Amino acid sequence: MAERVYARRATGLVREIGITTAVIIAIANVVGLGWQKRVFQSTGWTPLSEDRFFLGIHPVVMAFLIAGIVILISLYVFAMLSAAMPRSGGGYIFISRIIGPGWGFVATWLQFWAVAVSYGLIAVAVMEAVWLFGGVAGITLPSWLLTPWGLFFSGVVIVAIFSTIASFGIKMTGYLLHAIFWIPAAVLVIIYIIFLTASPSTMEAGVKAIWGHEAIEYTKAAIAQGMADIAAKNSYWGAVASALLAAYWAYIGYAAASFVAGEVKEAHKTLPRAMFISGLVIIFIYMTISTLMARAAMMAGRVTTEQGTFSLMSAMGFLNYGGGSFADAGLPKIGGWMPMVAAMQAAGMGMKWVLPLLVFFAALWVANDIPPFILTTSRMIFAMAFDRLLPPKLAEVNEKWHSPVNAIIFVSLVSVLFGCTSEANLFGPDGLNWGWLHPILSSAGAIAATDLWDIIFFTIVAAAGALFPIRKPEVFERSPFRLSRTWTIVLGVLATLFNFILFWIVAASPKAWNLFGIRSFRDALPFLFTLFLAAVGYLIYWYYSNEARRTGVELKTIFTELPPD
Repeated sequence: MAERVYARRATGLVREIGITTAVIIAIANVVGLGWQKRVFQSTGWTPLSEDRFFLGIHPVVMAFLIAGIVILISLYVFAMLSAAMPRSGGGYIFISRIIGPGWGFVATWLQFWAVAVSYGLIAVAVMEAVWLFGGVAGITLPSWLLTPWGLFFSGVVIVAIFSTIASFGIKMTGYLLHAIFWIPAAVLVIIYIIFLTASPSTMEAGVKAIWGHEAIEYTKAAIAQGMADIAAKNSYWGAVASALLAAYWAYIGYAAASFVAGEVKEAHKTLPRAMFISGLVIIFIYMTISTLMARAAMMAGRVTTEQGTFSLMSAMGFLNYGGGSFADAGLPKIGGWMPMVAAMQAAGMGMKWVLPLLVFFAALWVANDIPPFILTTSRMIFAMAFDRLLPPKLAEVNEKWHSPVNAIIFVSLVSVLFGCTSEANLFGPDGLNWGWLHPILSSAGAIAATDLWDIIFFTIVAAAGALFPIRKPEVFERSPFRLSRTWTIVLGVLATLFNFILFWIVAASPKAWNLFGIRSFRDALPFLFTLFLAAVGYLIYWYYSNEARRTGVELKTIFTELPPD
């Protein structure tokens, strides 16, 4: 049957990914730039006296734990479905075969845009990370490189380099990924040691050595600007609820390996192990390094007031991401990022040789997002084209490199035109100054709703997992990795419910979509642009569905089967 309905007997992709690479794909996809600021970001959003932390646990660490439990439940769904249907395309295959092809196409179309746009954003952010942290290590960039045009072209160059390497196949991409993963991973071990050896004296000395001011000046400035008064109105669990948004952002991409299931060796065994290993490692890193970093930052600049106890950690959060201002305080800015705290301790210990390593740490944790982004997006496009729902050219595979080159080219164009232009602020006042386009294509514009597109997709995949034993009982029974029918349905329902709750948090939060705070057309753009993207996706699906009927291909037959290997 498969030979008759599919354009060819095999996809042309080869199974060359081992368990180590599968684990790294997920970790690198998740652990990027944003996780390095989550402690300070959540602190700024909802300040809280540090002596009110439950069991001494920072609210964002508790949020990482709660969100991590949701992630592990969702990972069961992905692992179970990937073991049963180990084909490239991941969630697209699951949704289209269990719920329906229209749902699968539109949900994956949104997910494709979420990741493809992020690819361009991250390509530009690599240069921004060097600029952001380079100053501490005495590294300066030419001023023209930090203009919208300079950032845009740096992003284009990075996209071109990474996409070219990805075109040479999964093995070459894996070599690249290993190279840019293990270096920052090794530096992360050094940072663990730096935080473990932190003391009040070294932290205080480091702040003074780098920024020329006492840490307590920053804490007093934040208190003077209202931090303690705001903190007195907040509760610990309210701060945790606020931090859940930041925690979820940090976990996006946890199921990346499922999209390349058709290229994983013994995927029915390897993928479940790889997914749970990567998930547990990510949760462990986030909780432990955030705890140690917050502990180190709280050693400096401690001040006790009627409202409670505060430190440099709280001040950095409030002055960067809350209602405070370094300029109003007359103090040099200390960015609310992990490398900044590590730099303080390193400088306080007289280990200034560590400072350049922190720049590489930050930049490479950003850059190693890119290979997984290319792999996941190109395989989404490939899988939909292989099912005849996109131009067949996008499903072609290079016979020598076993790589979907056309799909990679398509992904690269989208990432440049929408991601690089947005992060570089190319259409803003300092660039092309296209005011009509800037509200959409900017880092804070409608295109920034990528997290919503991501969570919509994951919620629908979770629903597919709950329906799997009911809609595809014969495939479910043959699955080599699964719990009982009842437990699978229960966990699928829980994953759907929890993902929907996270969706609601992201949609309603003033720090994200702010759906209920819309006051103008510009405020409504993320919502309207999401509807527009979904509508475009449905129209494409409708067109190719009708095209298939005109050419004598019965799509219902295709969607009753799994694609060939």
